[in-house]
Amino acid sequence: MRSRPRARTRTRICAAGWVFAVSFVLLVLAAWNTGANLLYIVTGGMGSFILISFVLTGRGLRRLAVSREGPDAVHRSEKFAVTVRIENRRWLLPVSSIRIERAVAPRQSAAYVLRIPARRAAVVRMTEVFEKRGVHSLPEIVLVSAFPFGLFERRRHVTDTSEVVVYPRVISVRAALLEQLPGSCPMPSVVRGDGDDFFSLRDYIPGDDVRHMAWRASARRGTLLVKEMARETSRYIVFVIDTGLRYRVDQFEDRFEEVIEITASLAVTLLGKQYTVSIVTPTYGLVGGEGKTQERRVLETLARVMPDESTPEGFTWFSPGEECGRASYVFASPDPSDWGRRGPRMGSRILDPREAVRA
Repeated sequence: MRSRPRARTRTRICAAGWVFAVSFVLLVLAAWNTGANLLYIVTGGMGSFILISFVLTGRGLRRLAVSREGPDAVHRSEKFAVTVRIENRRWLLPVSSIRIERAVAPRQSAAYVLRIPARRAAVVRMTEVFEKRGVHSLPEIVLVSAFPFGLFERRRHVTDTSEVVVYPRVISVRAALLEQLPGSCPMPSVVRGDGDDFFSLRDYIPGDDVRHMAWRASARRGTLLVKEMARETSRYIVFVIDTGLRYRVDQFEDRFEEVIEITASLAVTLLGKQYTVSIVTPTYGLVGGEGKTQERRVLETLARVMPDESTPEGFTWFSPGEECGRASYVFASPDPSDWGRRGPRMGSRILDPREAVRA
């Protein structure tokens, strides 16, 4: 993800600048009272020094093009790298001494660029982290320059409009309690992995286990082939999430995030075991699927799920879909009083996060 940020600039006087300004005023008063030519000369030199510093500092961040590039999606509380590219579009003059700060942590340097020659660019990397799930813009950064004398400081705020999808955290969970759920029918399917029965041959894909290579068939065909194994059955799991906003629940936001993280962790674990997984909320339904593609869809769906006060309490809004006869249903609620109870479907239950988290 690459974007051209918006920017706004302002100039402030540094601590050294205030000291210099006070000294200049005192010299002006001394020269005025004494009439000494030497003091007038010193005063003129200091005034010229202040003026030159203000002009050069004010032009220090002009004609700079800033762009940032980061990932399209990350997990909550996971550190990720953001590349900042600063291009000097001047024809002759270089740019020197640029400090990069985070807007949320002023006066703390996150990166530093010593010098950018004319018509050249500098690339630096920063580490960012999002503590909340959802869709966010990259955090605002500030370019700071006090070059050349450190009397004045020019600050340029840079804001991105592009979005980063923040997935819920995926933690270690026990999936055994879901594998024993009643109310589901076997769903025949071909499973790529550690199955027991040979099914067919297919072309090699980078990352395939070399233990499944069909070397003799590959030699005859002149191309790499992989044995595709089959398991007898697969199961269909549907996670139904209650997104209703419950003001009576203590620490509701934390409870809701806990349910989303447990659901994401269980879904990813089951997808890794070649299960078919679907997500249902009051406003959205993700069609069941398998594999890495479905994993990304599940995480992105859960990243966008937010509490809604218009949702009726409980699961009265839920109606089974086409997969009703061949799926197990797991209901997830942010209300601890519902955890472990029977769900609205026969054989289903409301997920208790305490049972799912691996000790």
